Amino acid sequence: MKNGSYYGIDFGTTNTSVFLYNYEQGKGSMGTGYGTDGKDLTPFSSCIAISKTIKNDFKFGREVKERINEYADDYQIITSFKSLLGTDREIVVNNVRYNGKALAFLFLRYVKATVDAVRPDFNEAVFSIPVDFSAKARTELLEAAEAVGIKVKGFVSESSSAYISKVTDIKAFSKVMVIDFGGGTLDLSILNLKHNQVYEDAVYGIKFGGDDIDKELALRLMPKVYPDVSFEELESRRKDKLMNEVERMKIEFSEYDDYTMTLGEGSRPVDIDYDTFSDIITPLITENVLNSILKIMEKANVSPENIDAVILAGGSSSLRPFADIILSLFGEEKIIFDDENNRYQWMVAKGAAITSAIDCDFRLGDDICILLSDDETYPILKKDINKVGDRSKPISFSLTTDSSDAHFIFTDSTGKNRYATISVNAKGYVDEKFDLLVEIGKDQIARVIIKNDYIGNGYHVKHEINKLRFYYDLKDVEE
Repeated sequence: MKNGSYYGIDFGTTNTSVFLYNYEQGKGSMGTGYGTDGKDLTPFSSCIAISKTIKNDFKFGREVKERINEYADDYQIITSFKSLLGTDREIVVNNVRYNGKALAFLFLRYVKATVDAVRPDFNEAVFSIPVDFSAKARTELLEAAEAVGIKVKGFVSESSSAYISKVTDIKAFSKVMVIDFGGGTLDLSILNLKHNQVYEDAVYGIKFGGDDIDKELALRLMPKVYPDVSFEELESRRKDKLMNEVERMKIEFSEYDDYTMTLGEGSRPVDIDYDTFSDIITPLITENVLNSILKIMEKANVSPENIDAVILAGGSSSLRPFADIILSLFGEEKIIFDDENNRYQWMVAKGAAITSAIDCDFRLGDDICILLSDDETYPILKKDINKVGDRSKPISFSLTTDSSDAHFIFTDSTGKNRYATISVNAKGYVDEKFDLLVEIGKDQIARVIIKNDYIGNGYHVKHEINKLRFYYDLKDVEE
């Protein structure tokens, strides 16, 4: 590693966090997490409010989340713009169209301005993203970030980020489950450590998180606080206060056994004990979290006994009913708890920052091959040798039959796992050649270009290959 300051960004569905990792004189030290108001307190809420009547009137972050119902009359509230990246969907507000890239630009501009106020060197970062983030979504996120002045050094999966953030705690374990339980999603992965190299064996995720728990708590507890009105009848300002109060209560119950809900006029104070709280949310967690854990273990063909350690990440991981379920399934000795004041919400961004420090040295976990006519595989880029940023040498192929098109089948080294089949126009000549080039971008997407000069007019075909297997080496990673 080189001496310097490195940034990681956890670009989450519900929350976005920025983390700084410092490396000086051969030793890494944890810097600061940046979020609301640039303070190391809470991440940015991934919310945007766009005025329905006034041009270029935007509000962002926790201000929007805490006043979401109050703002709803005058602003279009957007709480899941990350899901628009890579799609053709748009949101129209005040006759202006916003796609996912435009919304990401607005939000990241706000994030950069907030962090810049305290750290003017915030110009480059590694982004953590879901494993299933499409090639188009990655490209749009990269373009939005670089348009606001954040150079994207690379991408890393959220589960790998969480893993890297706890690297000194898990180097002794070969098979590790990562459970990233955030505000909007639950993402799981099972990673395998072999000779300091980490591979993802299985991934699984669902749309369920802390926001869903907040909604259930509000609906169940509201009759106690506002006994004379229904949730639908409650005015916007009071709805916001109720949602903010249940979020605070949820956080408090991570440490305490009692909480008094006080919402001011029109409500009455209500004492809630931990058992009541647990009875409301435990069925939700059991249905969603436990079932997801069982599914990913089935996918990886492992049992709880085969898992050596479990890393918990994401803000919702601090919920005691969640921890109880994980402990009962795996046992306390296997759980890697966060040891920095329960700062689960910063773990993924922290891992992304460390990834930046090691220069995103992700290498192919398997070959990228062409399946030849005799069913043999011909490697274009090789595992262990080629990495993110590498480009193949130009390679020429010829037709084996008189055909009007050529089919290029990309596989792994076994020939069984097919990445893509690309069809290219042909003239059917015996000496007709196709020139092929493959490059792995920093977004971990392999981009293929196949040219056929016989067609003329610069004819070529482009294709993107996603979901390649990569691994990274832990020998240079230190806390």
